[in-house]
Amino acid sequence: MDADLQHEPESVPAVAKPVLERKAEFSVGSRNVPGGGVAAWALHRKIISAGATLLAWPLSGSTDPMSGFFCTTKEVLARGENRINPIGFKIGLEIMTRCQCKSVQDVPIMFQDRVAGESKLSTKQNFLYLMQLASLYFHRYPLGSFLVLLLALLILLLLLQIVMSVF
Repeated sequence: MDADLQHEPESVPAVAKPVLERKAEFSVGSRNVPGGGVAAWALHRKIISAGATLLAWPLSGSTDPMSGFFCTTKEVLARGENRINPIGFKIGLEIMTRCQCKSVQDVPIMFQDRVAGESKLSTKQNFLYLMQLASLYFHRYPLGSFLVLLLALLILLLLLQIVMSVF
């Protein structure tokens, strides 16, 4: 889990439970399931989050693949040895994809306003995220994904630039 206190420490047992009980190989603290949610976010942050989540969903099967609050096992991590390459900051998405998690379970969490640290959201981080997505799509769908991915990335980049310039 991230250390900026946006994830409630009290949620750790619930997020770990599906993995500890062997009901899932990977569990995600999700804002996007019933019982989950976010604190007061500005509209542009909601739009960026929704767009980034939509682009990553086919890779993970999670409703919140952008979450930094997750649980897995060392056996799952071992499957990604020499393949995990977190060029961005979405390590959970990287693990779900490169370690080929067979079952992913979302667990509702409330995502709080930041108490410590600063947001990582910047044009540079958006670019790194798109590069990470491209790498993960090529890993997961090596044939036929190039054109679809390129189109999706260009559209997202355009939308992100528009949103960032407006706000």
